[in-house]
Parts: sequence; structure tokens; C-alpha cells
Amino acid sequence: MIQEATMTGLDPRAMRRVNAESVLRALYRERSLPLATLSQAIGVSRRTVELILTDLEKDGWIRTRPPQLHENGRGRPRRHFEFRDGAGAVLGVEIAHDRSTAVVADLRGRPLASIERAAVGEPDRAGRLALTRDTITAALTAAGLTPEQIGAVAIATPGNVDDNGVVSLELSMRGWTGVSLAAEFAADFDCPLHVENNAKLAVLAELWEGATPGADHVLWLMLEGQYNGMSIVVDGVPYRGVDGAAGEIFWAKVLGLDELASSSLIGLGRLQPAARRAEGMQLVRRARAGDPESLAEVQRFAAILARGLSTLGWILAPRFIVLGGSLSAELGSLLADRVNALVRRDGPPFVEVRLSELDNAAVTRGAIRAALDRFPWTAIRPIPHPASTEPALSARDRTPLGGA
Repeated sequence: MIQEATMTGLDPRAMRRVNAESVLRALYRERSLPLATLSQAIGVSRRTVELILTDLEKDGWIRTRPPQLHENGRGRPRRHFEFRDGAGAVLGVEIAHDRSTAVVADLRGRPLASIERAAVGEPDRAGRLALTRDTITAALTAAGLTPEQIGAVAIATPGNVDDNGVVSLELSMRGWTGVSLAAEFAADFDCPLHVENNAKLAVLAELWEGATPGADHVLWLMLEGQYNGMSIVVDGVPYRGVDGAAGEIFWAKVLGLDELASSSLIGLGRLQPAARRAEGMQLVRRARAGDPESLAEVQRFAAILARGLSTLGWILAPRFIVLGGSLSAELGSLLADRVNALVRRDGPPFVEVRLSELDNAAVTRGAIRAALDRFPWTAIRPIPHPASTEPALSARDRTPLGGA
């Protein structure tokens, strides 16, 4: 609870800023709040909260809703104060082997603009950075915003991102080892900029709005066939390990996941040649139609996957294992149900295998979540969008910013 400045020597301006941030966070958590409730929630006087609200509304962070009568119809109508979702914006960026994607979102995570640009051939580092910068510029233009109006940025990349924000292990992206994306884009934005491995960001989206909202212990598998990764969540927080290397299961050959490459289903990966993708899709169609041979191949694929996941299940004891990535999106319950049955048989009895609910949007949504968590609140000027352009909130929208 935030207290008013009563101690001698305490900077009242600093305390005012802290109280203002607390008011914003309280309003963000709920659709709207009256003055008395805000005062009680923050732990400061009504007069102090009223002065803060006046400043926040003048600056454009909040808006006043029309007065509402008490339930008994008596007494003076209460004013309610509401956080302006459009007062700020964040940027989520995904750099993938075959494309770059940039999504601009408001402070509730609602997309304002999304641009995807395909990579031509196999770009070198300079070419891939130029593609990404062009994608970002297009997304900002589509959203009608400038880089100065972005409050936080999160960038997802393949490969291991070490504790210094440098990609230390590349996965087929030419010249990508040693790239520091924070350094590359620092001059483009004057705001917090976070860089992380794609799977480690994707799980944030799953915890936020996917298959396992608010879960404490989760393994999130990015199943791409040729390149597979994992994010480990412990006590509700993604676990990085030494230099961010936790979850790089592509290199853990003992798990046997490299045997997946012997299946035609590997062709479902986004990076596979068109002919091999067509072969994989045809196999899936036959399996869904009940073809015994195709179903047997899906079962074999699930068994290889479940063997590695059962081992990890006993070591890490997660509550959920979530199957994400391109292969999981294409196979759906055809794969998830079989893996779940095998993990229940050979792994811990409390583990449940679930299919990602975000399909191929998990990484960009996770980047948006990471950016929202780093939004600086009162450190930037709000965006002066008309309040009428902002949609009403749903119950699902009342998600704490910054994990508060």
C-alpha cells in the first residue's frame, strides 16, 4: 500500500509520482472505479486521489464516466474514473527464419496494426535487420504512430539469447550468432527494449490468454519439426537458466526428438519445401479420414515426442505441457490427444498435455505481453487519441499491466 508523504525529508513530488502510478494500476485492473474505492485501494486521502485524478485526466491517461446513482437511488451520484487504453502503445516484433512481423498494440494488448514481411532467400545479418526495420516502420505507419509514441518494445528471435541480450546459438539464420538486437534497435526507440528467445516469449502469451492462464508450472513446446524449442515456467515465471540456455532441447539429443525428422509429418514445419509440406498435409488429411496407415504414423510421431516429454515431466514436474509451433497447429488434437495419453501412462500422473490456443500467433502475442510488462507508465506522455475510438472493456481485458 502506498502512503502519503508524512515523513520529514521525503520528496513530495516523488511520492506524488508513486501515488499517481498506483492510481493508474488500480484503474487498469478494473473497468472503472469511484473516488472512494480508489482512495481505499491506494491508501491515501480522498483529496490527494482527487488531485491526482485531475492531473491524470488533464494529461490524457484517464477519463471520467458519467455519474451513476447509488443502487437505492439516494445520495449524490458517484463519478467513475476509467483508464484510457489508447493512452499508450507498445510494439511486439518477431524475427523468424522466413519472415519478420511487427504488431502495434494498445495498453490492453489489442492490436492496432500488424505487418508481416517475408524474407527472400536467406538474408545475411544486414539484410534481415533491414527487413525487420522496414516491417516495424510499416506497422507504425499503419497504426498512425511514431517511434516516440511507443512506450515499450519486445523482440523475439530464434536461437539462444544470453544474459547480455546477444544471440549466442544460431539456428540456420546466416550471420545471426553474436547479434545484439537491443543495440541494433536502441537508436530507433527511446523506451524500454527487451530481447528474448521466441519460445520464451511465446509462453508468456499462453499464461496470459492461452491454454494455461495464470499457471505456475508449465513446459511450452515449440514444435517446428526441424527446429524445436521449449520454455520452462517455474512458479509462474519463465526460467532462463545460465545465459538463457534453459529449454534449448534442440541440442539435447538424448531426448530422442531428432527422430521426429524420420516422419513425413516433419514436412508440416514452416521452413520445409513446398513438396514436403504437401506430403505432410496429405498424410494429416488421410489420418483425419481414418486411414489406418496414416493414423499409425501419427501414433509413432506422438510416441517419439511423448518419450522425451515424459522424461522432462519426471525431471521438472510441470502441471501442464503445452504443444505449440507449426506442427502442433496443423495436427491439433490428432497429436495432442495421443501425446497426452502416452505422457499420462509413462510420465507423472498429474501432468496434462494441452494444445496451444494461439496457433502461430503465440510469439507475437508473447512479445506484446513482454512489452506491456515493461511499459513505463508515467515516464512517457500519453497518446492524444479521442476517447470515443477506444472499445469498451470485457472481463477478459482486465489483465494487470506489469503483472501487478
